[in-house]
Amino acid sequence: MTTGQKMNLFVLDLSFLGFLCFGIGALFVKPYDVAAFTEVYLILKESVKKDECATDIQSD
Repeated sequence: MTTGQKMNLFVLDLSFLGFLCFGIGALFVKPYDVAAFTEVYLILKESVKKDECATDIQSD
């Protein structure tokens, strides 16, 4: 699912890394980190479903 998206995921992870270094801020930022990666997963999952449907139609 992450083919071609690994650099984007790395940059997304780096964007939250700076805030986690400040200790107590991690308590407030971590939920946003988890929510962002959950959204990325859902978007990539839908993308894979569309690609699978397209390849199924083309192979028929």
